[in-house]
Amino acid sequence: MANVFQRSSGRNWRLRQQSLALFGQWQQELEAAGFEVAIQRGLWMLANSSNQFEKQQALAEKRKKENIKLETFDPIQLNNFVNSGRLPELPKGVCGALWSEFDGQLEPQQWMQALLRNGQNYGLEIINGVVNQLKQDCGSWQVSWLGNSNDQKYSENRKFDVILLCSGLASTELLKPLAEDISTAITLQPVIGQALELKLPADINWQGNINWDGINLVPRAGGRLWLGATLEPAQTASEMGATGALQAMQHLSGAAPEWLKRAQILRKWQGVRAQPLERTAPVLELLLPGLMILAGHYRNGILLGPASAAWAAANILN
Repeated sequence: MANVFQRSSGRNWRLRQQSLALFGQWQQELEAAGFEVAIQRGLWMLANSSNQFEKQQALAEKRKKENIKLETFDPIQLNNFVNSGRLPELPKGVCGALWSEFDGQLEPQQWMQALLRNGQNYGLEIINGVVNQLKQDCGSWQVSWLGNSNDQKYSENRKFDVILLCSGLASTELLKPLAEDISTAITLQPVIGQALELKLPADINWQGNINWDGINLVPRAGGRLWLGATLEPAQTASEMGATGALQAMQHLSGAAPEWLKRAQILRKWQGVRAQPLERTAPVLELLLPGLMILAGHYRNGILLGPASAAWAAANILN
């Protein structure tokens, strides 16, 4: 969600636009290197009130002046799309919609595997272990971690010139021994997100992702659907697993059409996301010479990943 972002200035707008451009560039480079990396373009932002639809219309007009194409459709036009099969039956109370041609969804695991394998072609080394200590050592950084090989646990440490700390909620724990003012200045809280993979009724099929009141509906191949959101307030990891949140999400808090209620649950996920307190997401900071933090992306880790990487690369080169 880059072009549909409500703001047109500021850091978050710039990061979203930079990531949108980089995804297109990286897709070309990865495909040229023999990797398959798909992007499913197209996003419907459904309005659940007349006031929200008016804001969408204003945003489309603003983007038009910026040479960014967004389109709005009123309820009558949306109903025609439903009748023609372009869209499925929509949630109750839809007052209009905003259509973005270039926003959308990508395959996160497919992209991560391609990026890692392509990185290995350029010398990337992958070390599997749990980092338990960072410390400065004569102008460089020593990293200590615990690994497991052939069911044998071992500890190891190595020195590096530059460290990028991208470990979510664990980031502040690793920073505590270094400097109290740094670790206390960066506070991250856990927020639980959830997702369902559904098997849709046979007659349901459409193109383009749908967002309804913060819930994302992503059509998949084989008559499947990803349904996901970050709906719950800050909680601890031990409080994960509430089925009520998953059921409310599938029913769109009472607004779900019948086909969505009838969809069969194939898989479900619930996990913790890191949200910064008293600052906007994400946290991108040079903390000490050679030590950067890239964490607290909250709901936009995939979207803002490329721009975050570009920020880190610029700092390393400078």
